[in-house]
Amino acid sequence: MGMSGRPTGVGRPPRRREPNPDWLAALARDVRLSSDARYRELATALRAAIANGEVPVGSRLPPQRELADRLAIGRTTVVAAYNLLRADSLLATRQGAGTWVARRPAPARRPLRP
Repeated sequence: MGMSGRPTGVGRPPRRREPNPDWLAALARDVRLSSDARYRELATALRAAIANGEVPVGSRLPPQRELADRLAIGRTTVVAAYNLLRADSLLATRQGAGTWVARRPAPARRPLRP
């Protein structure tokens, strides 16, 4: 327990790690802007970047407004994509500290052969 009475490390972002600098450019290519479900495409592209290590665990993601501006999409699209990944426990967010990658997605399970 820390001096505040809370267990140490709880609610704090992990030590910052730097993602591959090209991941954002690749993300922009992967997100097709004409789709009705852009937030799902953005979430899928982010999930892939996390899974393949381009964006390592502990990396801080751009703020919602900044990512929306850089990808030329609406902020609500970014919010919805971050929320999908947060629901899967891949992202963690703390007001004032930002959003960071909490863990990598589990590998897809292959069906058993009969």
